[in-house]
Amino acid sequence: MRVVITGGAGFIGHRLAQALLAKGSLVDQSGQRRDIKELVIFDQAEPTLPLNDPRVQVQLGDMTQKQALSAALGGNVDTIFHLAGVVSGGAEADLQLGLAVNLDGTRLLLDLAADTGRKPKLIFASSLAVYGGPQATLVDDNTVPTPMSSYGVQKLCSEYLIGDYDRRGLIDGRALRFPTIAVRPGKANLANSSFISSVIREPVAGRATVCPVPDDLPIALMSPGRLIDAIIKVHDLPSADFGWPRSLVLPAVQVTVAEMLDALEALRGKAVRDLVTFEPSSRIIPMVKSWPAQVASERAARLGIKTDSGAREIVEDYLASVAG
Repeated sequence: MRVVITGGAGFIGHRLAQALLAKGSLVDQSGQRRDIKELVIFDQAEPTLPLNDPRVQVQLGDMTQKQALSAALGGNVDTIFHLAGVVSGGAEADLQLGLAVNLDGTRLLLDLAADTGRKPKLIFASSLAVYGGPQATLVDDNTVPTPMSSYGVQKLCSEYLIGDYDRRGLIDGRALRFPTIAVRPGKANLANSSFISSVIREPVAGRATVCPVPDDLPIALMSPGRLIDAIIKVHDLPSADFGWPRSLVLPAVQVTVAEMLDALEALRGKAVRDLVTFEPSSRIIPMVKSWPAQVASERAARLGIKTDSGAREIVEDYLASVAG
């Protein structure tokens, strides 16, 4: 089968590609388990971490380029993991760029997928940014989306489109509302949540970092390892089991920066923890306080999706990834 990962050169895309190659097979749109013969990484730039596997192809382009995107799908695509997008801070800073990539690009992808006539599976990386305001402090399956950012609006609109294309029988669409994913390797990006990875990633690398929020501010997190498990599990479910709506809240564990640093100290020592200092930001703190601090999903639990046990598991997931 042919599998495409948009945004596949990014961190989550790379972790997903590694997991898929190791797994070797997926359940296709007809319900049959099949070997992955082709894994297409679609992104604007070459992956910085190459995947040395004959099944892997790299197609360069972005979500606004019809010809490049069409070539990536190849007319015989079975599964699309749609991870590409402008992150939260970037979409807020440049409205038109966010709309072009996150919304118009998703619609272009849907049309091209529908045009294959194969009803491919499409797993979409949505976000808890579809929620916002004081009514969204606690999010569960029944919480009404009330996005308070351009990024959240673009993700929610894309979810609705995916649901409609699915309803029409054009694709088998499934949107997952990601919580903040930590710890991410590499340099900090424009995501407003990037500090939560920096407070672990930087001291582990021996670098000092400044945290812009108080250490007791609660944040809903999921480790990359748990996220990848959830993505693949949702992909392989029968469509009827995934159910309606075609959007699913992924569960998260509530932690504080202090709990993350406690785990870091227990695993790497006090000297590493002391590389983190605090300088409260009047811009970042209100934004973080507007995010859901508690996330629960009975529906995800029924589907067998689990989240992390706590801050220590999240830090251990990162340390294992950099050790490997």
